[in-house]
Amino acid sequence: MAILIALLRGVNVGGHNKLPMQALRSITEAQGASDVSTYIQSGNIVFRSSKASAASFPKKLRAAINKGFGFEPDILMIDRDKLGAVIKGNPFAAIGDDPSKLHVVFLTQPADKKRLKEVEALLSDEEQVKAVRSAIYFHAPAGVGRSKAAEKLGRMFSDGTMRNWRTCLKLEEMADALARA
Repeated sequence: MAILIALLRGVNVGGHNKLPMQALRSITEAQGASDVSTYIQSGNIVFRSSKASAASFPKKLRAAINKGFGFEPDILMIDRDKLGAVIKGNPFAAIGDDPSKLHVVFLTQPADKKRLKEVEALLSDEEQVKAVRSAIYFHAPAGVGRSKAAEKLGRMFSDGTMRNWRTCLKLEEMADALARA
């Protein structure tokens, strides 16, 4: 059994696509996952599943959410090893220890360099962005709420989903605890 992390895009954001986490856990279990847990209200799920079902899992989960809640969120699946690699690959680890200022965009494939250049053109003096394999790290000391680069990042890489560093670390902790159980 593999330890997997499902990252749902656009769940419980701005009053749209409301999905209670208890319901999400139940729906995830109904799709064959076990030891399901969620983190915060933005659609982060850690669970066990067979490697064979991992490829079809997002499609089944999306359909089940649509049946129960009337919308189909994009779902990006990663395994525990990929999450660990993203955390170890953080190019901004030495910058500071405030996890609310660092974000990661998880992508299904390596970042398009041309699109990344468009984001870089909007960076403020203190912001930084760097792509490493299929993750884009975005350091925003003033926060992402007013960042023009963050807004562009979300639009340019709509095939991915962004999480703050605190969430990444918590998901790794949850996945590691599940591995030890």
